[in-house]
Amino acid sequence: MQGRSIMQGCGIMRIKALALLLAVVLGGCASSTAPPVAESPAGNTAVAVIGTPFLLVFKTATCALTLAVAAPAAGILALGVDPYGEGYDYLGSGVAHNCGPPYVLSPTAS
Repeated sequence: MQGRSIMQGCGIMRIKALALLLAVVLGGCASSTAPPVAESPAGNTAVAVIGTPFLLVFKTATCALTLAVAAPAAGILALGVDPYGEGYDYLGSGVAHNCGPPYVLSPTAS
């Protein structure tokens, strides 16, 4: 008789464990903390996917040309009276703008 009551106790524990697991899983599905994502039209997504390789090609060429102009200009500025003045900052911001991100087109306007 005692063996049977132990088996019944294990069955009840399994049911309780499954009920607890089900409650946790359903609770996780019910509460979403993710912010709503702005939907973009399918055309914007297609343009972003197809346009990204072109962006990379044009950005690479623009960056290379910027560096080809900025390097000698930085050398000339270094010979001046104030080698690390406003002109140097201007060259640095131009290189950062032409060679920096974004590297991928985004389908949303942000």
